[in-house]
Amino acid sequence: MVKTKVKEKRKKKREKTSLPEYYQKFKAYGIPLIVLILAYVGFRIRNITSNYKTFLDPDTFFHYEMYRIAIHEWIPKYFAYADPPTGIKAGGYLGLYTIQAVFYKIVSVFGYDTLGAFKLWPPFVGAMTIIAAYLLGRKLHSNWAGLWTAAFMMFSYANFSKTYSGNNRGEGPFMMFFLYAVFLLMVYLDEKEWNWRKILSGSLFLLMSVLYMAAWTGSTFGIGILLLFAGVTSVVFFIFGKIDALKGFVKDFFPLYGVSLLLGLGLSYTGFIGIKWFLIFAIEAFVALSVLVAIMLYGERAGLNYSDKKHRFGTVAVIAVLGILAVYGYFGKDLLKFLGSATQSNPLYQTVAELAKTDWNTIKAYYSVKTKDAIIFILSAVGFIIVAARFVRKLAKNDLTGHKEVFLVTYYIGSLYLLLLAVRFVFQASGAILLLAGVAIGEIFLFVEEMKESMTTKALYAVLLMLLFLPLPVIGAQYMNSIATNTAKSQGSVPADWVNSLTWLKENSNPLDSATSWWDYGYWIESSLLSYRRSATDGGHAYDRRYIVADFFSHYGNESEQDFEAWELNYLIVWQQDIYKFNAISYLGGAITYGEYRKNPMFQVIPIQYIQYVNESGKTVVYINTGKYSYQPVFTIDLTKGRVIQGRGDIPYVLYVFQGYGLLAYQKIAFSNFVRLAFQIPFSFEPWDAQMLFANFKPVHRDGGVSTYEFRPFAVYRIDKFENGTWKAFYSTLGGGKLPLGDQKLRLWISAFGRDVKDATLIFEAYNGSVLVKREVLAENINMDHLNETPLEVNLTIPNATKYRFVLVQDGPVGVLDGPVYVNGKEVNPSYVLGEGQSGELKLTAAFREERTVDLYLRASIVYYVAPNGKDIYQEKFYLEPHQDIITYVPVKSGISVTAGDNEIPAQASMPDGVFEGYIQKLYQKYGEDKVVVVRKRVEPIFITKKEYVVWEG
Repeated sequence: MVKTKVKEKRKKKREKTSLPEYYQKFKAYGIPLIVLILAYVGFRIRNITSNYKTFLDPDTFFHYEMYRIAIHEWIPKYFAYADPPTGIKAGGYLGLYTIQAVFYKIVSVFGYDTLGAFKLWPPFVGAMTIIAAYLLGRKLHSNWAGLWTAAFMMFSYANFSKTYSGNNRGEGPFMMFFLYAVFLLMVYLDEKEWNWRKILSGSLFLLMSVLYMAAWTGSTFGIGILLLFAGVTSVVFFIFGKIDALKGFVKDFFPLYGVSLLLGLGLSYTGFIGIKWFLIFAIEAFVALSVLVAIMLYGERAGLNYSDKKHRFGTVAVIAVLGILAVYGYFGKDLLKFLGSATQSNPLYQTVAELAKTDWNTIKAYYSVKTKDAIIFILSAVGFIIVAARFVRKLAKNDLTGHKEVFLVTYYIGSLYLLLLAVRFVFQASGAILLLAGVAIGEIFLFVEEMKESMTTKALYAVLLMLLFLPLPVIGAQYMNSIATNTAKSQGSVPADWVNSLTWLKENSNPLDSATSWWDYGYWIESSLLSYRRSATDGGHAYDRRYIVADFFSHYGNESEQDFEAWELNYLIVWQQDIYKFNAISYLGGAITYGEYRKNPMFQVIPIQYIQYVNESGKTVVYINTGKYSYQPVFTIDLTKGRVIQGRGDIPYVLYVFQGYGLLAYQKIAFSNFVRLAFQIPFSFEPWDAQMLFANFKPVHRDGGVSTYEFRPFAVYRIDKFENGTWKAFYSTLGGGKLPLGDQKLRLWISAFGRDVKDATLIFEAYNGSVLVKREVLAENINMDHLNETPLEVNLTIPNATKYRFVLVQDGPVGVLDGPVYVNGKEVNPSYVLGEGQSGELKLTAAFREERTVDLYLRASIVYYVAPNGKDIYQEKFYLEPHQDIITYVPVKSGISVTAGDNEIPAQASMPDGVFEGYIQKLYQKYGEDKVVVVRKRVEPIFITKKEYVVWEG
């Protein structure tokens, strides 16, 4: 008996001093150590893609340029390479670039250069976010919840997608700073008395609040979550009669949150934070919430009945209805469009993949351990149910100390709403989803720890649970590591053909030149790592021009002509791979309806063995025979043999036959400018149409599937000579031809692309080498409608020389802005410097290629589209017709002498009243108000001078 008691005492002693003690030490020190290892592994996975010479994400090219500016200026003001010829006033989340610049200053001490620090930043953010997730999970639930949240975040593809090296967007830093801010807020709220911990955590919360607001324009989400948290907590405390708890929460949270909003608003005036409009709204909403709380706390003094839950709920309900009406009054008709920029709310956004609605397949792809199991998302739903059940249980017990559960519920619901809104928010929702998934597993560990078993037994159960769940992070990390490795081995975001083409452009064009392509590649064109040239439209700027480029690409002839010289365009780049984006391009260009955009592929690549030539009654016809189906296209254009074969038109497609493959092109876009420029097809559906196109767009470089063209607003595409009483063509763009010597009577066919010839002079020049031997004015006061061009007859004597040129001289735009634009000392949007009826002292920096005398104007222009079948963009028959109209030129200053390079130019400018309104009213009268949609208005400083256009040389 005595031995048994001794054994039991020894056993209890071992339990107290061995495994239970080690278990507690493991929770206190081992789990944080594991989290650091998880953060390191997460960093390594995200850093795999840093081997790229450039970046994986196209937007990162722009962020890199802004970051480079921030290193010198801290807060970027102006970027010259977007939206030429004016450039852009820097906007959005400028604080992100300042933060990255500070990071560079720190890590440069360790030998990182500008690009190296930039590539290091995203995986660093990913690692720090893993640590933040652990701290927040531990604070809101348990050590175990924090550990598993960190483990999920380490390998989660949803989180990886915005924190890998080469993707330097603002979403990742926002989440990092927001999670730390919430963690510090919870530390602050848990401290009931003022002490160093409460003061420090409150101060750091304010710092993290400023940083998360600055890192991303979508930080409105974080502000909204905390506002919702404040409102729900206050209302629940009040309804269930916990007035003392409500007073304590209001006393602690409201002043701190209010100060964070005011700090954010103050810094928004510097540009560091780019959500001033939302901060003003949030402050107004917060004031309204404060009034509601005041009514809750002191309403009984005014005679309100707070005797039971029903009366208190009724008070809140009435105030809530009034609040909703107030919000509607605040936003008016735009209430339902509040999140329009995040949804497919217009034709442009309809074509952006990341703005599409999130479906279950997307959720499975992003929230899985491997492939598409959706385990993480399912676990998050379980975690949400657990937290909600605990919250309800506390309500039933009248225990309302659980503001942490309120936060988890509001954060998850808000994130889920965001997730379902659009695919682009898959990453942002990962914060709450991974946190709740961690809570789900953490709850199992807490259940074990609360069992009525010995500490040793519970510790063993916990070890077994860890071994049971260990495969999740191990398999997930292996899977994510393989994805990152394969991504690092792939061709990358900038294919070799593009790199070579942009390198050629950088080496063979003027630094002030601009180029355009489809908007997806604008940031590549602008990048200092590639061509470093201005781009007419890119991923974040000049959205209106996307419609105009699409119109040009998807049409041909007069219908496709737009005034590209208004953008001072010099080069056009066309990529064959855009056949896979051409549904969007054709739709935005107005070539097809919304129904066709959704249902009919614009291009289909056909294996050569499917193409069959058949002789039917002595006539060659072409079938596309897949074995199961056989049909004839509308036309077959065999480029290998140079023939056109008409077909029965079983399908509404034209077949182009290339060497080794065929390409089916939807009939409406089969002869479009894109098809001919991308594949360099000289086919004309209308006589001379291809000759005109390739005259205005002169091929200058080709690398694989990427073709670069020099844009010429005016170009001779055909020359006839008068011989024996008749006109005989001897030159064409595609056929070539030499000028005959001696006295000649010629007829020049000039293609004026998108712009009329006005009061122009035609000059003939002859050169021997680089020496000018003859210069003769052939015609003056020339005028020509670009939609109805007529040939120009001239008489001249052509000397024997090595080179000849025809030069058209007329007014045209020159120079580009190369610095911020100020009106009365205040920086303004360079593409909308003055509103109607406004005036002021204009100060700008303009760059020119050479010394000139120029006149300064304000050019008022408008981009709009006409919707003949109505404005409902979801109707099958909806289609649009894009237009770009120059309304007027307002004189500002004439006779300005400028030099090559940058010039500082001051001028007094005024914009007349009613310039746009009067023009828009005319559009309404012409097309119907219910069919016109104004996309953008511009008021741009433009320099005009007599400009020489080389329309022909040979």
